[in-house]
Amino acid sequence: MGAALRVAGRHDTATSAAPPTPRVQAPRGAGALARAGAASLAAAALYTLACPPHEWSLLAWLVPGLLLVAVGGLTTLRALACGALFGVAIGCGITGWAYHAALEYFAFNRALTAGFVVAVWLVYSGVPHALLCAAYAGLAERVPGWARGPLGAWLWVVSEWLRSTLGTGMPWELLGHTQFRHLAVIQIADLGGVYAVSFVMALASVSCAELLGQGRAAARPRPWCVGLALPAAVLLATGPAVRTVAVVQGNIPNEFRWKRAFSERMLATYARLSGAARRERPDVIVWPENAANFYLNREPMLLAELAPVAALAREGLLVGGPRLTDGGEARNAAYLIGPSGTIIGTYDKQHLVPLAEYDPRRGPGAARAAEPVYTAGAEGQLLETGATRIGAVICYEVLFPRLVRELVRKGAEVLVNVSNDSWLDGGDGAAPRQHFSMAVFRAIETRRFLVRAAATGVSGFVAPSGETYASLAPDTAGTSVARVGIRQGETVYVRWGERWIAPAGVLLALAVLLDGRRRAR
Repeated sequence: MGAALRVAGRHDTATSAAPPTPRVQAPRGAGALARAGAASLAAAALYTLACPPHEWSLLAWLVPGLLLVAVGGLTTLRALACGALFGVAIGCGITGWAYHAALEYFAFNRALTAGFVVAVWLVYSGVPHALLCAAYAGLAERVPGWARGPLGAWLWVVSEWLRSTLGTGMPWELLGHTQFRHLAVIQIADLGGVYAVSFVMALASVSCAELLGQGRAAARPRPWCVGLALPAAVLLATGPAVRTVAVVQGNIPNEFRWKRAFSERMLATYARLSGAARRERPDVIVWPENAANFYLNREPMLLAELAPVAALAREGLLVGGPRLTDGGEARNAAYLIGPSGTIIGTYDKQHLVPLAEYDPRRGPGAARAAEPVYTAGAEGQLLETGATRIGAVICYEVLFPRLVRELVRKGAEVLVNVSNDSWLDGGDGAAPRQHFSMAVFRAIETRRFLVRAAATGVSGFVAPSGETYASLAPDTAGTSVARVGIRQGETVYVRWGERWIAPAGVLLALAVLLDGRRRAR
């Protein structure tokens, strides 16, 4: 009897510890590749529709599962191909405006322009997503069912990190960015940045897709997986003080930039619009990037014309414009002009746009006939009015959370993003809306108010919760006045950044290893 119980006990233990049944594998021939390729294109279409201007954001939750489960079981080479196809497709789908921008800015012929856009996305999106798909195809079958969701989520975040750091980086419309209007979901950004939002989305998507693919609940959810999907926000310190800020959007055609004859007309337009804020008596007035398209620090007569505008604000005028250093280098800068009309601070753009703001094939002194070729600023400097410490970033610098985190660690109490998106706009307004949607995350990650002034839009304000308010419609001229809070302290993400990604991978590997040993007993 005792022997029988021991035998039965051993049989029950072996049965309960058996590994989950692997997913049903499709044939690995041309048909499997065709199905995976179709799934990659379908996932890219859903991703595109989830981004502005469409904003069918819930579709983004389907993308990681659809893509990764489809490539499961493929050979490495075929998985690489599907990932590259997906990466190029989302790049071209989301940034359809890039063709227009490159055609207008670089004056390429149409075929060369199309090839240039595809090549850019092949490098910045095709390569990371190819590695993502190859890694998942190779590893998914080697881990238990419950680990495939966390594995897919971790690999997805690693691929996004590669997109953001490969070469000059291109973190345009990461998965988490699609949720910018779902405030309850994106509050975890102050813990792990937009990458944390992407992780939660990919975790849910891949886990559900794997369960559906297996046709049964073999991959039982673990409590720690569920916990990762619970949004939680931590704010370490806040300040009660507020400031009134006026944002001015001139909506001046892009073709007028860098033409001396139009400089005074541009200044007059911005000065007139700024006058609308006189009754509010703002603390700071903010003009967009290159609203003054001349060297303010070298032209005292033109600088003097800005003094009456700066005097409208208690703490001065923040305006974008080029700056010429003592060494003769041109910088894309933001000036803080005090109420007395003098320059009291400057910030030089650190992350320049390749080929648009500098040409890596030529030396820093080589300039176009139309406009300067810039040199990057060495480090971020705060703009301090005496009462407010402003962290300024210029144009697409707002896509790079590291730059913003560094400004906050230096003591920035309010964030300001000055930009000119008009040269990106292909006519449908997609690029400006996408740019603004990504800026939302810098406010949440740092728990700072963010003020955005764009030449043709979208201009407005973002609260530390990610809520947008007092925005100006694109392609309109106007002034928006709103109050922002002065905040201090550091969030978890400001302090630690993306350092959580590597330990998360180590913990996942340890969990899989321990689970394997437990099953082997």
